[in-house]
Amino acid sequence: TPPPKRGLVPLRPIGFGAVLSAPLRLQRKAPRTTLGPALVVSLITTALAALVQWGLVVIPQAALDSSYYQDYTSVSQYIETLAGIGGWVPIVFALTANALLVGIFVVPAARAIIAERVSFRGLRWRLKGRFGRLLAWTGIVFVVSTGVFVLAALPVLSIGPSILYVGPLFAWFVGFGEAIALILGLGILFARLGFVSEAIALEGLKLRAAIARSWSLSRGASWRLFGQQFLIWLIVGIACVVLAQPVQFLLSLVFPLLFPNGGTQADSAIYDTVSTVVTTMVATVIGAFGLVLQSGVGALLYLDARMRREGLDLALARYVDDRQRGVKVADPFPGGGAA
Repeated sequence: TPPPKRGLVPLRPIGFGAVLSAPLRLQRKAPRTTLGPALVVSLITTALAALVQWGLVVIPQAALDSSYYQDYTSVSQYIETLAGIGGWVPIVFALTANALLVGIFVVPAARAIIAERVSFRGLRWRLKGRFGRLLAWTGIVFVVSTGVFVLAALPVLSIGPSILYVGPLFAWFVGFGEAIALILGLGILFARLGFVSEAIALEGLKLRAAIARSWSLSRGASWRLFGQQFLIWLIVGIACVVLAQPVQFLLSLVFPLLFPNGGTQADSAIYDTVSTVVTTMVATVIGAFGLVLQSGVGALLYLDARMRREGLDLALARYVDDRQRGVKVADPFPGGGAA
């Protein structure tokens, strides 16, 4: 019997280097089940984040335009504070998108580990009866993230109007301290609960059982998981900023080239609209690739945790060998359509 075909990663506990590179290989091999859903989710989340950021600035700006002179300073400080708070809005939507996509990505990732491919139709079959629970968990992540974001914004908003009196340095320390507390607190929490979507999608567990399953799998490894996932988010964030800068720079040159003597107000409005659409589309594409990497890493970390704790790699190696010899064996990852 010839040796079995090699899967996405070797059947042993997955090193961090393989965790980083495997999602990109998976995306090239199965774009319909990875990049396709990521593009749809990225478009929705990018548009919603841009809408929320626009509302946080434009609505107070209308109040500033209609305010009296003695209120001008306070309202302008509010606008600057809200603009800074708006920079955290995409993170809330990114956490929500990741909670949904990692449950989808774990299916093609698990099949790719045992050298199998799953079509989009097969993905729907394997998630049959489980997608509703996956959406419910995604909604919980969104509500919790939004609540924490709003509570963290309240102290910053209370300082915003009086920043001239308390001092910019003090306000900066307050914002920096809150950012560190949020990163550490939410990071550890999401590291412990980061396998809920995978447990729902791959094991078919109910929501409460999936939460307990994630808490059990991540016991004793929360700091390691937090460090790995934080590094991935940092890499993706830096890459998104770096890749978006050339587009914004080119867009800033288009208007002077089209209207060297200055355009009318209607020309400016049309240019702003087109620029916003182009920027949103570019951010959508870049964000989709970032979501592929983040969600793929989350799925592989889940499989790695099961290999380290439960010997999943040994069971998969036995399955692959028996399948290669023509022995009929049970599917190690039965889908929802098999019930």
